[in-house]
Amino acid sequence: MSPDAPPSLRLAGAGLVLPGPEGSACTDVDGFWRVIRAGTNCLSGYRHPGLPLRLAGTVRDWDPVQELPLPEKTVARMSRASQLAVGAVHSALTDARLKPCDLDTGRSVLVVCSLQFAFPETVRYYATAQAKGIAALGMDYWLTGTPPSVHSAVASSLGLACPTLSVAGSCNVALRALHVVQQMFRCGDVDRAVVVGVDVATDPVFVAGTTHTGRSGYRASSLSADWTDVRPHDEVQTGNATGEGAVAVVLENAATGRGSGLRYRMHLHSSRSNGPSTVATGPPDNVVGDIRAVLASADRSLADVAFVNDYADGNRFVEDHLCQALTGAREVAGHGGRLLLTNQEAVFGHVAGTGGLVKLLGSLLMLHHGEIAPSANCRVPYRNLPAEPVLGQPRSTDGDSALVLSCGAGGDATSMLIEYEGHEGLQGHESHDGREGGELP
Repeated sequence: MSPDAPPSLRLAGAGLVLPGPEGSACTDVDGFWRVIRAGTNCLSGYRHPGLPLRLAGTVRDWDPVQELPLPEKTVARMSRASQLAVGAVHSALTDARLKPCDLDTGRSVLVVCSLQFAFPETVRYYATAQAKGIAALGMDYWLTGTPPSVHSAVASSLGLACPTLSVAGSCNVALRALHVVQQMFRCGDVDRAVVVGVDVATDPVFVAGTTHTGRSGYRASSLSADWTDVRPHDEVQTGNATGEGAVAVVLENAATGRGSGLRYRMHLHSSRSNGPSTVATGPPDNVVGDIRAVLASADRSLADVAFVNDYADGNRFVEDHLCQALTGAREVAGHGGRLLLTNQEAVFGHVAGTGGLVKLLGSLLMLHHGEIAPSANCRVPYRNLPAEPVLGQPRSTDGDSALVLSCGAGGDATSMLIEYEGHEGLQGHESHDGREGGELP
């Protein structure tokens, strides 16, 4: 192993507050695996006066007062984003069998990543200011509308004493956060990181932006009320579905301590393009370069990749961008063999804060179980795809690595190669070869 290779990490625990099937919330790893393995759609209806959006990935049947180990008064003071983030982190720590005191201030860090944090609160601020005056706002903005408010809600309410860090960005923000965390592990700054991605992208201002059709004809969200109309990799594509949710993971340095969990290495590379459009991703060539970099870092080829967990979201513009990137990667690598695609955008919706962590957790579970989850809602594969989406049912996989891609509005892109190294310390579970379990230790 190269001395420059990233450290071996352990996914010790995970927590979720995501849209779930049939009006429920997805709040545990077992439920998450069942949903993505079946390609179950968890989108639901959305209505707001004056806005054409009819479908979103909203968390239903989840009461933060009942679910969080906090007084009702404390929960009521939090923004929606903070409630979701606290719920995900609390579940992740429980899943990892950690107490707050285990996250010592010297060797642990809490990282919160998001596109807009608690922006939906802004609507309430302006309504209050108009009705009661500016003075009536008091400290509301600082308590509920900023990145530090989310950190404070998570750390203070759960009793975490470790340092905190904000990472803001677009659709690839969670992978960028993982990239930052990887460097902290590599430098020896931390032995444990709790990473939580959260967004509440259902406020009217955000929704108005996703439903607007630009001069180029691009529109982010599907205006249909039919959840089957969100179709990544399909011949018919009408847009994505925005939504809300939070995903938290507990990552540990596998070389230290005696923890348990799914062991892996992550090779990451990010690129940036200062293009003319604020909503367009960078050139596909940049993604090709990122893919080359992560493959070289792991000394792997495209032929070694079991599957690609990609960034197509149901928009033709984004799909074409992915097609160009994968075609370029094939040409550069001289790979004419099979590439399998999986995608979860039609399961939970397109939410920047959670997207990369859904891909990380989902990809690790697929490698662990030896099954590739289907690309949900894809019926007839898009004719221009230089790869094969998994359709309908899970497909057995060969190999122990997965390529995770994310490209964001504004020109940022991040690619990650996951090398799965099995699990360790799973007492009472089947061996790695048995592919049983699914619940993190």
